[in-house]
Amino acid sequence: MEEAPRNTPVDTLLIDDDEHWLTLVVELLSDDTTEFNVATATSLAAGRQQFADGAFDCVVCDYRLGDGTGLELLSEVRDTHSEVPFIIVTSRGDESVAADAISHGVTDYILKDLIREDFDHTGESVLAAKLRKAVESYRTQRALTQEREIKTAAMDLLTTMSNQPELYQRFCDLLHTEHGYEGVWLGTVGAGGRIIPRAVSGCGEYLQELNIAQTTDDSLFDPAVRALEQDSVAISGGSDDRSPEPWSDEWNAATAAVSFDAGIGVPLGDDRVQFGVLGAYTKTTAPDEEDIELLREFARLISYSVRTDEWTESMIADEPVRLEIEIGCSDAPLVALAEHVSPAGSLELQSVAKRNGGEMLYSINVRGVEAGTCREYVEGTAYITLHEVTETADGHRCVLIIEPPTPESIAREYGLQIEQTDIQPGLKTMTGYLSTDSAVPNLLADLKSTFEHTTVTSVTSTMATNRDPTTTAAQLLDPLTTRQREILLQAVHAGYFENPRAVNATELADWFGIARPTLTEHLRTAQQKLFETLLNGDGQ
Repeated sequence: MEEAPRNTPVDTLLIDDDEHWLTLVVELLSDDTTEFNVATATSLAAGRQQFADGAFDCVVCDYRLGDGTGLELLSEVRDTHSEVPFIIVTSRGDESVAADAISHGVTDYILKDLIREDFDHTGESVLAAKLRKAVESYRTQRALTQEREIKTAAMDLLTTMSNQPELYQRFCDLLHTEHGYEGVWLGTVGAGGRIIPRAVSGCGEYLQELNIAQTTDDSLFDPAVRALEQDSVAISGGSDDRSPEPWSDEWNAATAAVSFDAGIGVPLGDDRVQFGVLGAYTKTTAPDEEDIELLREFARLISYSVRTDEWTESMIADEPVRLEIEIGCSDAPLVALAEHVSPAGSLELQSVAKRNGGEMLYSINVRGVEAGTCREYVEGTAYITLHEVTETADGHRCVLIIEPPTPESIAREYGLQIEQTDIQPGLKTMTGYLSTDSAVPNLLADLKSTFEHTTVTSVTSTMATNRDPTTTAAQLLDPLTTRQREILLQAVHAGYFENPRAVNATELADWFGIARPTLTEHLRTAQQKLFETLLNGDGQ
């Protein structure tokens, strides 16, 4: 993350009951190379009101005020703005307050004598240097937090939305409203190579003037058009002059009415084919590497959603099969754990799911050994994290987060709905249903390339089994999406539906790395589908 440029204004609240001192400090900061926008207050009450009414990058407050102390305001600020830089100014003799200030969450403190010395010197002041360092750190952390929140929201969209046009629109709206882009649009390639806008947020007027569907060399000033043309990220405009010269004048003319300063275009697709493009536009600021990487991440998520939909549709015509897969490899997660707890202990895999970050979430029941035995193994294994241990009637439940690849993560990519998993020292057996028999060779090849001694011991057409969808648990779960199935099974085994609950919705959401509303929506939808299946079955 880049540091905030030195010419970025720093909105500062300066509080001191000595008006003469306030005037001198304002003059001192105004002589600095950074543009400090300074608001002042001469009492604790006035400072409290100023902070409540404004949006400040930092606060500089004298320790001793006529109607209280700076620590009182510091405590109040930390209750609502835990990360805003707060600097306490003390007089000589008040150094003892430093420890108290630190316990209240102060960012830094400085003696007035040091500030007075700056009045007789040129160059950067001590106070300005402290402010700049604190604000740069604050802005960097805030940007990282916002980026994480946006990525989490994007992943939530992928797990909750099945309608592709609506998903496109929600992605664009998220970038426009939450990340501050002035305009965002997504287009796909139609007949004759034309770009067809599928979702637009904030830049409809620009696209209309551009007539984006007529993709000719004349429109290559737009970064999105150029990105699709050259199959790589493209940038137009920006104060850093990264825009290729041939398109600069056309870009400036086209964006004059909407005042876009810069734009980024990112192609959508994979190594095989590009199917579309994502365009985003900004005002007054040039895109940096964080902007580019964020849009690349969104492009990957969108491309993944499209590939998943196409893959799912391609499987419909194939014949579903029931598989039994044996993995005789001690390197496989949980197989090695089974060896560690044997011969006294045994493992039962209750549920497995994919977390938002890509890791796999396992819930296992361990019998015959103390919880410390599992903990010992996990602490010595770099790719496994012990998330939680809970005592059960016949042992203890361990919730593990395991980095891929695992047998289950590979099987999941091919759509294998795992019905049962048996884990023994040196051997794991997975039984489940696959929507297409054509996927079996590739699934087996991927498993073998990662885990030795992988074999398919049984392949049975589900057509031949004649399963009654109203009588088997597996078929009851068939209407559920993979995500709904995983969350529901985890909730059942974790004791979410028990009275009293062994785990609540917030804890479950944390296990999956998703927001609580997202988890509860999955649970509600899964329960509704189950009830509908049961009721329809009764009526037949």
